[in-house]
Amino acid sequence: MHEKLLSGEVQIDTVLTAIVERFIDLIGVQAAVGAARKVARLKVTDDGTVIEWDRADPIGNVTRLVEQYQAAFGDTAIQLAYQAAQPIVKDQTALLLAEAGFEPPTGTFVVRLLLVDDHVLFREGLISLIGPQPDLQVIGQAGSVQEAIGAARTLRPDIILMDFTLPDGTGLDATLAILAEEPDAKIIFLTVHEDDETLFAAIRAGAVGFLFKNTRAAELLKRLRAVARGEAGISPAIALRILDEFSKTTAPATPGDHPETSGLTAREIEIVREIAQGASNRDIASRLIISENTVKNHVRNVLAKLHLRNRREVMEYAQRHRLIPPPSRIR
Repeated sequence: MHEKLLSGEVQIDTVLTAIVERFIDLIGVQAAVGAARKVARLKVTDDGTVIEWDRADPIGNVTRLVEQYQAAFGDTAIQLAYQAAQPIVKDQTALLLAEAGFEPPTGTFVVRLLLVDDHVLFREGLISLIGPQPDLQVIGQAGSVQEAIGAARTLRPDIILMDFTLPDGTGLDATLAILAEEPDAKIIFLTVHEDDETLFAAIRAGAVGFLFKNTRAAELLKRLRAVARGEAGISPAIALRILDEFSKTTAPATPGDHPETSGLTAREIEIVREIAQGASNRDIASRLIISENTVKNHVRNVLAKLHLRNRREVMEYAQRHRLIPPPSRIR
């Protein structure tokens, strides 16, 4: 494959520069140039021009350069590098970029997106990334729970990229409210929170995807398109975490189990017991060594799963199902 890059009258410096510039277009100057500078004996200017290389091993220069980009694009990096050096049919370019997660094959429909995040600069960064994609379109933005609910109701987007922490609540609040009105909406959490509590709370609320804000651009676009096709918007690593939690919470029942609590996780049962003994959110957070926001999320999930309205009903539920010892009688 690499020998083709050097065919004809194309010079090695022209080929190498073209490859770097190709990936600058896809992942930005800093990332593309930074990767190229990891290649031994390759010198690259700040704008991506290759000015020095290993003249004793011209093919090796290309091989090592492409290997740097394979970390983000896999084997497709080889095909993208070839395209950068040789003019080809536009449709073929589109197909190969689709495999890399950047541009779809012709004839696909446009996926309409709503961005929910309280940081304007972050939303603008997403728009800059998504804007050039012909099959993806940002149709609205929101910076709070109430704005998100209103925008979802008015715009009816195909996919909603949801932050977890918002000024007037959480992404869970927005998700539950939106899905109650628009059950077909597909919500992907895009957050800095990497703890299991947030992940499982999002999935239980009805999210179809969960991504971190340090996700690579190519991976984000790939997951958006996967969700549009009806697939889950999660990475293999997150899928393993979900499967692990599922295996814990669906273990065969033992004689001492309470069937009425089978829908709750072990942590949620702890929360029920704490509430039943009159503990506040702050008390629970201190005893279980978790944040108050996490406690609030658990309480919200418990109320939803048990179809209860408030903490008093949780206390009554716990006593009724013997999750705590009955109060002792005064003799």
